[in-house]
Amino acid sequence: MCEQLDLPLVYDVHHHRCHGDGLGIGSATTLAIETWNREPLFHVSSPRNGWEAVNTRSHSDYIDPNDFPALWLELDITVEVEAKAKELAVHKLKRELAKKERTPWAF
Repeated sequence: MCEQLDLPLVYDVHHHRCHGDGLGIGSATTLAIETWNREPLFHVSSPRNGWEAVNTRSHSDYIDPNDFPALWLELDITVEVEAKAKELAVHKLKRELAKKERTPWAF
């Protein structure tokens, strides 16, 4: 639909995981990027009670760093963090990803 209407797609990886469509995260990321003519905007969140819970749609206070797609670390994209703890969640995720990747992040 975004291609037909010439609108950018804001890719939400959490909701994609909740409502899988057969596309992998890498393929969905590529397709979403192709709809943008500027820096893409993506969303990330973690389920409140984990991926094994009955309801995985509600958002957690923080982001599990394992829910952040590793391939996004190499991309020039804006990632909006959808978490109840707001800016605290962003700072915590930045620290955890920097430790995990062992690279300094300049934000």
